[in-house]
Amino acid sequence: MADNSKIEQALAPVFKQNGIELVDIVVSRTGRKPTLQFFIDKLEGAINVEDCARMSGKIEGVLDMEEFFPQGYIIEVSSPGINRPLKKPAHYLRFAGERAKVVLREMVENRAVFTGVIESADDAQFTLFDGTSRFTFKYDRVKKAVLDPVVEF
Repeated sequence: MADNSKIEQALAPVFKQNGIELVDIVVSRTGRKPTLQFFIDKLEGAINVEDCARMSGKIEGVLDMEEFFPQGYIIEVSSPGINRPLKKPAHYLRFAGERAKVVLREMVENRAVFTGVIESADDAQFTLFDGTSRFTFKYDRVKKAVLDPVVEF
């Protein structure tokens, strides 16, 4: 199976030309063909169904040209959703001031899950404020992080 970083590298020019950000790639295998899930976003405005359909064709063109999956594949292109994953330092910078849920690889102060507002971020680490305390984490300590907005009805 192809390496996600190689796929991302091959697709980078296509995303850049179209003003689209690749948030995440998830590759899974449930049958004969792998399923590739691409989560995309716009740097300006909200992603919509037309964007996903347009990018699906462009992604398929690159995947076929590069022959990452000669046996075939199933592709899904969608928005990252309300609980958008935070994968790169740029994501933490972009969403500073937003609420996030962070799961660490190791326990800190007898817990591994922290929820709070991203106060600041740089290339090496970010600071989360939970309403009482501030915690600074290096990115390599994070197992999973997602936006965790409070939705009121």
